[in-house]
Amino acid sequence: VGQHVFSVVILDHQLPDATADDFLPELKRLIPDSEVIVVTGYAEVESTIAALQNGAADYIVKPINPDVLRKRVKRIVDLRRIESQWHHEQRFSEQILDTVEALILVLDLNAKIVRINPYFQRLTGWTLDEVQGKDWFDVFIPESDKVWLREVFMKTAADIQNSGVVNKIITKSGRELQIRWSNTTLIEDSGTVKAVLAAGVDITDLLSSQKREMQSKRLAAIGETMAALSHESRNALQRILAGVEMLSCEIKQDSPAFGDLQMIKRATSDLNELLEEVRSYGGPIQLHVEPTTLSKLAQRAWKHLDRVHGPRDARMVEHFLESNSLLTVDVMRMEQVFRNLFENALDACSDPVKIEISCQFPDQDSIQILVHDNGPGLDHEQHEKLFEPFYTTKSAGTGLGMSICRRIIEAHRGSISVGPSTAGTTIVIEIPRVVS
Repeated sequence: VGQHVFSVVILDHQLPDATADDFLPELKRLIPDSEVIVVTGYAEVESTIAALQNGAADYIVKPINPDVLRKRVKRIVDLRRIESQWHHEQRFSEQILDTVEALILVLDLNAKIVRINPYFQRLTGWTLDEVQGKDWFDVFIPESDKVWLREVFMKTAADIQNSGVVNKIITKSGRELQIRWSNTTLIEDSGTVKAVLAAGVDITDLLSSQKREMQSKRLAAIGETMAALSHESRNALQRILAGVEMLSCEIKQDSPAFGDLQMIKRATSDLNELLEEVRSYGGPIQLHVEPTTLSKLAQRAWKHLDRVHGPRDARMVEHFLESNSLLTVDVMRMEQVFRNLFENALDACSDPVKIEISCQFPDQDSIQILVHDNGPGLDHEQHEKLFEPFYTTKSAGTGLGMSICRRIIEAHRGSISVGPSTAGTTIVIEIPRVVS
């Protein structure tokens, strides 16, 4: 039997040494893909039920009517053809789910995860076994997005299709990805909704690219504007300073007017610094690298802020060995980064101020620097816009400080971001230990 392929087997119920009921289980084991029609001389309900329970597809009562037999065989063949087509479609669907570079997600009506495809697993780092049956919002959705995304889910579960929904998901490593979803429902034969199906595309890189393009256009606009204003502005400032110096020689130092002149001089200097900050933001960053240590960078930046933190109860604490923090970077630019971070911390924190610096080593070629303060932390808007140019919560300033920090770090082929923190604010910088 095992050497041949049989689609249909016609089996007499009463065999010489046994009955079809005795032989059917072994026959189905030997040729599981074949269908068996049992021929019986007695239309007994018990024997018919026994045959069907043992794997028979149908039965015929003797004497055999050829037309009836042909119809029964045709019905079985048609069913096998439909079943084969169904299996083919199922395999085809499985292949699509396994190979498509899109996130496929199935949720039950309680937002519990039923299924995710292999690409979803590769992208997020989670396996199906790890997340199946867990709440989608608890595992993957940031706290700030849960409320409005639950509303989207409820609308979809009510069979209101939607597409173009963009939201963040959190990977197993803690990275945030931006996903654009198209959502629909899976319907039972009865017409009731049994699950929500979502297909998503990772647009994280696309959004980053668009943001960089927009940033480049803004930089170009800043550069053009400042190039036009810089020359005349500097000339005007120089004339003001020259006039102040001349008046300083003519007015006695103990005169009230002398104090007013010094105030004008400081205001002119501040304006010049603001002009230089905006002008330099629009220009390219050229690095001049040299060996140093993280400790030296932090200490120099802290010393430059003596006038700010000197009168206050503020300290900067290092949690690393200097010998482990060797770097080759643009010293002046990196000091500028630390000054900005320290100034922001001093502005945000009430005394006593504690700024802690630590470092980690993701691999032998990189260093991850963490700058943590004991301030009030960042709200959602500040977290989202911290590195955007011209965004500031201060009454004075250009709002370019953290944006310049990002440009400096990116020029070092690194990244800067807001890190997780239960209290205060943590800024995470990751750069190569040696920048060429």
